[in-house]
Amino acid sequence: MLDLNCPQTRQSLISDRLDSGQPLIAASLADELGISVDTLRRDLIALEQRGLLRRVRGGAIPLTPPLPPYSVRVEAPEPALDRLAAATAPMLEGVGTVFLDGGTTMNAVAAQLPAGFGGLVVTPAPSVALAALARGARVHLIGGALCPDGAMATGGDAERAIAGIAADFCLLGACGLWPGFGLSAEDSAEAGVKRAMARAAGRVAVVAAASKLARRGRHNVLALEEIDLLVTDADAPDMAPFCAAGIEVHYV
Repeated sequence: MLDLNCPQTRQSLISDRLDSGQPLIAASLADELGISVDTLRRDLIALEQRGLLRRVRGGAIPLTPPLPPYSVRVEAPEPALDRLAAATAPMLEGVGTVFLDGGTTMNAVAAQLPAGFGGLVVTPAPSVALAALARGARVHLIGGALCPDGAMATGGDAERAIAGIAADFCLLGACGLWPGFGLSAEDSAEAGVKRAMARAAGRVAVVAAASKLARRGRHNVLALEEIDLLVTDADAPDMAPFCAAGIEVHYV
């Protein structure tokens, strides 16, 4: 039996609720837990001070730290990217047509494409296209206005061009991957292009460092149930919500 007189117990329950990606309504949650709104408010203040949420009128929402600009990320990529790319690139062996997303993760994957890769790389990101070309791959670059967050083409023309291509595999990076909210992006136009690539592919994989599993971007791209495979360096015990959604998890 949980001791809801203990602040640590209550705050642990609130943290678990935040992991669903849903906002917390103070009056409803206080009633559910059988505590006063003032007691709940003190718990929310404590969690806010720990950087786990942001209080808003009537409750709280999960706190999502902003991503650094692409220009910063490309100069100082996450340490895990090379390991993630080394584990992901061999999966493309024998694939006929693959969509590669934009961003620093896909830059790393493209730079490690299997030697002699005989398929076609389709990407909306010039940097990914050049990295794949340097590996000897055939490349089809999708055009459009470049989004500064992921340095990739966006807009209706880009989405229509993607919809006209049948791909075997789609590899997506992640601004955030949160249970209850799914794969997310910071820019709505970028989210639309990612979604278009996923829907035009037979199989969808997401490559996400553990740090991305603690974020929720502004715009939903895919529900967890729409993702087939996740490549991550996260710890297995943290992956229960993703496994429960039917995602095959490949640990690095």
